[in-house]
Amino acid sequence: MAIALHALAVLAVVLVVARPARRAAALVRQPPVVGEIALGLIVVPVLTTAAGPGLADTLLPAGVTDHLHTVGLAGLALYLTGVGHSARPRRSEISPRSYGWLLAGSLLPGLLAGMLVSGWVVWRDVPGERGAAPTAALVLLLAAAFAVTAVPVLARILTDRDIVDTTEGRLSLLVAVSIDALTWLVLTAALAVAATGGGRLVRAVAVIAAGAVAALALRRLLGRAAVGRLCARWPAAAAVALCAIAVAAAVATERAGLTAIFGAVLVGLAVPQDGERGPRTRTVRTVQRCGLLFVPVFFVTAGLQMATDGPDGFSWATLALVLLLATAAKLGGGYAGARAARLPTGTALRFGVLMNTRGLTEIAVLQAGLSAGILSSGLFLALALMAVVTTAATGPLLSAVDRRHPPAGPATRPGPGTGAGAAAGIPARPASEELSHDEA
Repeated sequence: MAIALHALAVLAVVLVVARPARRAAALVRQPPVVGEIALGLIVVPVLTTAAGPGLADTLLPAGVTDHLHTVGLAGLALYLTGVGHSARPRRSEISPRSYGWLLAGSLLPGLLAGMLVSGWVVWRDVPGERGAAPTAALVLLLAAAFAVTAVPVLARILTDRDIVDTTEGRLSLLVAVSIDALTWLVLTAALAVAATGGGRLVRAVAVIAAGAVAALALRRLLGRAAVGRLCARWPAAAAVALCAIAVAAAVATERAGLTAIFGAVLVGLAVPQDGERGPRTRTVRTVQRCGLLFVPVFFVTAGLQMATDGPDGFSWATLALVLLLATAAKLGGGYAGARAARLPTGTALRFGVLMNTRGLTEIAVLQAGLSAGILSSGLFLALALMAVVTTAATGPLLSAVDRRHPPAGPATRPGPGTGAGAAAGIPARPASEELSHDEA
């Protein structure tokens, strides 16, 4: 009982401190998640180290941190339910040729960059820099980590800068949801490979297959008209039920040998999309908001783990390489793909900058790799810092592009059959129909 009360007190402190961290990020024109990540992965390890092991163990005994970890993981699972719900491409919005160029430019260089970094880590063979998983799992995990673009953070940036209803705004969201869907597949393959040993690998594949079947069955159930009416009539009860399903799926997949992330994303994918104002979509967004409330706890527990274990295997050289390749892959690849899709220079540059946004989705991928033993704590820290830097750079880089290539209203907000959007085969859509995401 005492441990539970202690954990509740620490949880309250974390939630209170997270608020000014989000506000501080907003003051410097950054997404709120940047403040939360900085609080958990930078401030907490520094304060814990300064306090010393004696005081840290007194304030945060093992039982308390276990409770916090559970709460943080549940928050992450609820948040990722919303991510899974949005991670579906809408190919009807763009011509297949242009879609292919944009997707290839935004995805393939990132996959290659991840493979190069994995080759660097294996070649250096520094003790503690990589996890204990097979090399193939490391290659797949880093490929996914470098390819990802965070849809919720991207959408928040688009909304804050009032560029949702622009060519680059629509294209970046469209391609980002496609990349995220593919990223989860690559991540799942990495986790399956990490389950070394014939029995564990077979079990992992069986869990993946069973999860897919369960998601399809859940989708058929949730697609019934009666479920939609229930969600509209009792939205709070529907949100509670979906929260319970998401957490149960996350716990089930974790106990079955995979990451909890897999189960949460499957639940999000299982919820049918019914429009921006549909009852199911509103329910998912309520669940996502609940998750976002507790996501800072996830970052704090990750920071506490690094403070306790130390960033084993952290390398400044690896960090520099990670930042260079990650930025070059997304900016260069996104720009090249947009130019191949016949978009103007300014629009193509803005598209590349937007695709470099990684945010919380990146951290979720990295956490899965850390839990599976694919990443060391030091390599996790280097990649997490990359996620913070690339996300924080989005706003300033967009401003720099705007100064050099000022957006021309009609050119970047095209009507049907006109402007840059017509060149890419994109119909104009009113802002009210665009994807919108809650603060992330």
